[in-house]
Amino acid sequence: MLNALNERQSVIINLPVKDVFAYVCDFANLIDWTGCTIAVRKTSLGEMQVGSTIRNTIRFLGRWMDITFEIVEFEPARCLTLKSLSGISPCLFSYQFEPLGDGVTHVSLEMVLHITCGMLGLSEAALANVTCRQILHDLLTLKDLLEAGVVTERSKI
Repeated sequence: MLNALNERQSVIINLPVKDVFAYVCDFANLIDWTGCTIAVRKTSLGEMQVGSTIRNTIRFLGRWMDITFEIVEFEPARCLTLKSLSGISPCLFSYQFEPLGDGVTHVSLEMVLHITCGMLGLSEAALANVTCRQILHDLLTLKDLLEAGVVTERSKI
């Protein structure tokens, strides 16, 4: 039986939308603000755009997984949507960026994960709870890092 988990979380970040978008779209930064990402690399040539692909190695609930994502929507300072091409289960991550004025940005993340009963040895409810908490934790980490001015050597806003 295939079901879809649809979760939306959001945060307000006290930085201009262009800076938040630039940081999120530099996928090397995923290691810093997402709790599951172990390694990430762009697997397509050229500028980041619709059709670009990345490979993400994650550790989720004690399991290592490789997932290849394709950018299916990319509008600078507005939205970024990634669709899985490979991995344990089809999923979609859609980020929306909305300027609120005075250098403040509303960031929302909608995740759709197609799950099967017993996926990763968990009930659908348990998997949903863990995933929802992880998404919120990641967005709050993003907010904290950006507002604290923490920028890695890999990328500078």
